[in-house]
Amino acid sequence: MIIKKLKLKIWIASILFGIIIIYMIVSRVIILRDIILLYLVILIPTLIILSIEFLFRKGIPFLEFLKSKIFGHLLTMIFCLGFVIYTISDQPILKKNAINDLDFMIESLENIHPNIYQEISKDSFQVQYESIKEDLPLMISNVHFYATCARLTSFFRTAHTKPMANIIENGMQKFFRNNFPYEIKIIENRIFIIDNCTLFDKIPKGSEIIEINNKNVIQVINEWSQFASYESEAYRNFLITNRAHIGIWNNFRRFKIRYKEFSTGKLKVKRVNGGLVSNFVMGYKKSTERKPTLLYKEISPDIGYIGFFSFHDLETYKDFFNSTFTELQNNEIKNLIIDIRGNQGGHTIIGRELMQYIFHQPFAEVDSSIRKVSNELIATGKVDRILGADKKVPGKKYSQTFKLIQLNENPVRFDGKTYLLIDNATFSAGQGFASSYKCYGEGTIVGEETGGVTVNFADVHSFNLPNTGLEIWTSWQKAYFPCGVDNNRGVQPDYFVSNTIEDYIEKNDRILNFTIDLINNE
Repeated sequence: MIIKKLKLKIWIASILFGIIIIYMIVSRVIILRDIILLYLVILIPTLIILSIEFLFRKGIPFLEFLKSKIFGHLLTMIFCLGFVIYTISDQPILKKNAINDLDFMIESLENIHPNIYQEISKDSFQVQYESIKEDLPLMISNVHFYATCARLTSFFRTAHTKPMANIIENGMQKFFRNNFPYEIKIIENRIFIIDNCTLFDKIPKGSEIIEINNKNVIQVINEWSQFASYESEAYRNFLITNRAHIGIWNNFRRFKIRYKEFSTGKLKVKRVNGGLVSNFVMGYKKSTERKPTLLYKEISPDIGYIGFFSFHDLETYKDFFNSTFTELQNNEIKNLIIDIRGNQGGHTIIGRELMQYIFHQPFAEVDSSIRKVSNELIATGKVDRILGADKKVPGKKYSQTFKLIQLNENPVRFDGKTYLLIDNATFSAGQGFASSYKCYGEGTIVGEETGGVTVNFADVHSFNLPNTGLEIWTSWQKAYFPCGVDNNRGVQPDYFVSNTIEDYIEKNDRILNFTIDLINNE
């Protein structure tokens, strides 16, 4: 009787386990390869533990022992897989709640932003908005809702106005998402693979993608752009090659890639997935290749190099700059390269501190700005702190012109030549530093046009939508950076230099090498 009950329990558990597996495969919550991997991750330790337990059991055959443990194992698998499904599945959103949040987002952007309809008229936007709302299904997933918000904010063409990924990257979602399994670069509207983020579906580096999901690259770039917030094409090309961004565009489904193989020129097709292994590979690459926020090294006895890759290190930046420039002076270094490629910004005070070491005249971080007052900003206290208590008039805009920042006494101010490296990922405070450098730094700029533009909407204010909790960023300031021009263009280098696809394959830093040659030949 007991054996029959145990068999019945095992059959019920097996059927339930099978249903869960079939659901995961059909719904594509997780790709099949990850299901197998997840099962093995649980199965192998279980077998090891059972084998150890069996060593201490006497008078029972091993197969009989395993049979007695099958039910418990199936329950463990059901619980684990059920937990994974629960944590990575999108929570459905009712259409009416989604529309309420979209209306709240648009109303808030109109209230907060100094000129949200600068690039598109309100009437034109409203036509698009009504069409998008009309097309929403009765139930919408978190990913679909995020993509809808990204699509709407992309119309405004202002890089700091965008949804964040807080509702689509919770818990285990970021580990199992079917992101694009390759690192790519856009070069002259062509897409090239520069690295593989997968162990299973590798494509030779340097191969050119011809189509994705039967869409040519021009169509693909255009569609990717519809989910990105940017002002310049330079920054767009940086944003849209993000693996997660491409995954969202594809609703985290399988990719069909037609490409021209780098070494042979042959056209080939692959159907590929990202998933757990791909995300792990990418995470490992990032952890091993991550650059420190600030670093200094001597390239040669006459050339120093500062890597300045983020404006976030508020704890050590003063000590870093003081010790670095003391070393530069003691070693009589005559040429200094400052690398802000990939610098996405942060706290401008860090860039201001560096300017005190390399500039030889009073300077400005921002020439002037226009700020818009809103109830949302009044509630944060920012209006009081920045504009004054007498300026709390919702809807009113206030202009400010900033005085030049005077140079401090600095015994280790650098007296040699400086060179600034920039690229299309130099953005926000990074672009602000580049603008000031071009206007006041008396140095040479090498690389690509910055992703951030020289007149832009800045100073981020964030808020959350009431139903979904999605975080939205937007600006309440229009900033005119030094020598800036209001034409949606970034800081232009003195020498335009970009990596070729061969440079990416060989990991050759053409921009840095060009700068070193420039110094040595002067």
